[in-house]
Amino acid sequence: MKLLLCIITTLCIFSQNAEAGLSYHRKASGYPFILSKPKGYVKGTPMPLIVFLHGKSLSGDSLEKLKSYGTISAIAKGKHIPAIVVAPQTPEGEGWVPGKIMRVINSVKRMVAIDTNRIYVIGMSMGGYGTFRFVAAYPNVVAAASPMAGGGDLHGAKNLSTVPLWVLHGKKDVDVPFVQSSKMVAAIAKCDSTKCIFTPYPKMGHSEFTQMFEKDELYEWLFAHKRENGSSPLRMANPRIPTLQYRPAKKKKDSTTVQSPR
Repeated sequence: MKLLLCIITTLCIFSQNAEAGLSYHRKASGYPFILSKPKGYVKGTPMPLIVFLHGKSLSGDSLEKLKSYGTISAIAKGKHIPAIVVAPQTPEGEGWVPGKIMRVINSVKRMVAIDTNRIYVIGMSMGGYGTFRFVAAYPNVVAAASPMAGGGDLHGAKNLSTVPLWVLHGKKDVDVPFVQSSKMVAAIAKCDSTKCIFTPYPKMGHSEFTQMFEKDELYEWLFAHKRENGSSPLRMANPRIPTLQYRPAKKKKDSTTVQSPR
């Protein structure tokens, strides 16, 4: 009897682990994407969803590029994140389109059980722009979001002000100027200054923010928020500011006029 129970337990653990891991969806609706289920994932049990939006350099037609940096990269290196993670990929030369991101989320909902009160969006550079853009378009979907080294359309400020945001940007960024985030934060604050946190890094450039996706603080801050009754109340007054290693950003010609984020 003990042997039978041991076998059943082993099979259950194996089944759970078989469900966990990365899967590739190249012909998905909206965008192709990588889906990550955490270790210990139990089929049918609702979990938080993190949507990671990459920067311009990871665009293309190879999902393997999404392991270069970001949340999928952190998971591939062994980081445990207790959430379903989806990382869509844009075609070369195309920015993030909110409707297509929403189609990806809907596809994921059909594959796994998602806690719809705990959907989070994070992105860097072009992904930071995409994060602002998606939250502005679907404020009632997102529990919290973190745009890094990005910017956006000031007309979306009212909708953005209804969702907890943690905005990060380096003052020495020569790829996406610091002013892009600061003017977004200023516009949001005019509508409601209670839900947006802005963390400027005086000595940081652009690429250094790839480290952020491996920091516990980012995920702890996200998971502290949950949508309730159509709103996203801020549950942490301030996040613990992570320590990012400073590496001087390489200067580029005509860095003051940047047409598109990376």
